[in-house]
Amino acid sequence: MQNIQLLPEHIIDQIKAGEVIERPSALVKEIIENSIDAGSGHIELHLIDNGLELISIIDNGKGMNAHELPLAFCRHATSKIDRFDDIYKLHSYGFRGEALASIASISKITCETKTTQNSGLIRIEGGQTLIHDIDDTKPQSTGTKLFIKELFYNTPARLKFIQSKTSEKNHLKKIINAFLLTHPEITFHIKWDDGPKEIFKESELVNRIQDVFFRDKTITLKKANQIYDGVNVEIYLSEQSTRGNAHKNHYIFINDRYIHDIQIHKIILNSAKPFWPEGETGHYIAFIKVPTDEIDVNVHPSKTIIKLFRAPKVYSVISGSIKQLLNTNTVKPSIEAPSSSEKQNDLFQNNFTQQKDINYKIADFGQTNTLDDYFQTLHAPHNESIKKHPSQNLNIGRFTIIQKEQKIFLLNKDIFLKNKLLQYLKSPDIVEETAPLLVSRPIKVSKKPSEKTIQFIESIGYEIDMLSQDTLVMRSFPQKIQNFPYISLLEHFIREETEALTKNCIDNLLLTDVSVGTFNNELDSSSFYDLVNEGILKEIKESDLQKLYE
Repeated sequence: MQNIQLLPEHIIDQIKAGEVIERPSALVKEIIENSIDAGSGHIELHLIDNGLELISIIDNGKGMNAHELPLAFCRHATSKIDRFDDIYKLHSYGFRGEALASIASISKITCETKTTQNSGLIRIEGGQTLIHDIDDTKPQSTGTKLFIKELFYNTPARLKFIQSKTSEKNHLKKIINAFLLTHPEITFHIKWDDGPKEIFKESELVNRIQDVFFRDKTITLKKANQIYDGVNVEIYLSEQSTRGNAHKNHYIFINDRYIHDIQIHKIILNSAKPFWPEGETGHYIAFIKVPTDEIDVNVHPSKTIIKLFRAPKVYSVISGSIKQLLNTNTVKPSIEAPSSSEKQNDLFQNNFTQQKDINYKIADFGQTNTLDDYFQTLHAPHNESIKKHPSQNLNIGRFTIIQKEQKIFLLNKDIFLKNKLLQYLKSPDIVEETAPLLVSRPIKVSKKPSEKTIQFIESIGYEIDMLSQDTLVMRSFPQKIQNFPYISLLEHFIREETEALTKNCIDNLLLTDVSVGTFNNELDSSSFYDLVNEGILKEIKESDLQKLYE
C-alpha cells in the first residue's frame, strides 16, 4: 500500500487547469472577461493556430498594480469578492481567481500591465515565474497586454481532447460572438492567424447583431420585450426562417453571461413557433436580466451552466414577452401557397403538436404542477386509442398512424428516424457542438479501422483513439445525435468500414433504442408536406389499417 501524500502545487494547478481550461475557447472566454471587468473600451484579440500557438489580448482597462502582479497568477487570488455571500451578488464575470493560475500552469505566458500608479511585467512558464519587473514611473495610459504561447505544451495528454481545426474554430467564434453581442459599447479587433483584422466598432445592439451575423445580407429582426418583478427579457427573433438547425444562431444570455439552458431554449422555440412557417425556425438572441442574488453562476467551472433561484418566474416572462410580440405582429411571414391537391389534403399541420395540451404562451409557470406538465408534454408519448381520439396520432409497433378529415396516413418510424439521423450527420455544423464523455467508452473491434474510415468518423464529430489492435476508445460524440444510439452508430461505421455519408450507410442500423420522447420531438419539428413528398408518410386505406391491428 502506498503512503498518502500531498500533491505538489504545480500538479494541483495542472489538474485544476483541466477543469477550467478544457480547450482554447475556454481560455479566451476567461481573458476577455478579465478585460471587460477591468473597464476596457477597446479590446484586441489575436489567435494563431486556433490559440494553441498564440493567444494575445490587448486592452485599455484599469490594469493591475505591478507589485500585486504575481498574486494575479496564484490560485484563489481575486479582487472581486471579500466574503462567501458576495458569490451570490456578483456584478463581474470573474471571481474565483482560478483562471490565470490555470493558464499559467499549462502555457508560457507574458503579462504587461499599466495602472495610473505604475507599470510591470511578469513572465511565467509552466507555473514558474521567470521575470517580474516593476516600474514605479507613472505611465501615460493604462491597460494590460497578455501573451499566451504554446498552450498545453507541458500537458500533452490534454492535446488529445482538442478536436478538428474546424470544430475548435467554431467553438472560439461562438465565445467571441457572445462577447460581441453582450458588449456592443466595446470596440473589438479580432485577428485570425495572418488574416486581416475584423473590426467591430462601438455601436447599438441591433447594429452589432447585424455586423456579427448578417453583415453580407439583409435580415429583419423583431424584438420581444417584457419586464416583471425584477426580470427583464429582450429577445430578438429573425423573420427569416429555414428548415433544420444548420447555421442557426441561438444565443441565451443571463446577466450578460452566455449560458446553455435547454429548458429556456425549448420555451423560446415553442413560444415563437407561430411566428415562423410550419416546420421552420429562425435565429434568436435572448438577453435576460435577473437580480444578482437570484442566480448562482458557481454551478460549473465554465460558468456557462447556471442555477436560477426563481426559474418559473423567468420562464413565464420569456413566454409572455413572445406572446406579446405575436399579438402585435400583424404581418405573418409569407409562405408558398399550397397546390390544390395540398389544400384538399390540408391535414393537421398542427397535428404533430396537438398532444401538448398545455398552452405554453399562457401557462402559469408559478405553479409547480403546471411547470412539470409543461416540460413533460414537450416529450409526451402518443398512446391514446385511435377509436377514442380519431384525430390524434397512434403508435402501432414500428408504425405511427395519423388521421384527420377522413384521411389515414402511415409513417414508418425506422425510415423516418434514419432519414432524420442522416440529415443531422450531413449538417455542415455537425462538429460545432461535441459532447465529451466523462469516462471514455472502450469499444472492441475485430481489426483496426482503415485511415479513411477513421477520418470519416472524426469528420462527423466523433473523437476516437486506438488503445490496441482490437480496442479503441470513444472520447466524444456529436451532440446533435445525443438522443440517438451514437455508440451503436459508431460501431456500425467501424464494422461496415464506412468512408462516406450515404443513405445506404445506415440502412442496416437498428434504431430501436431511440426513445418515444425523441421520436415525438423529431416528428414535432418535421413538415407534413415534406414527409409526404419524400414518401416517408403514405396514405393508406381503412382496410390496410385493420391489417395492422391484426
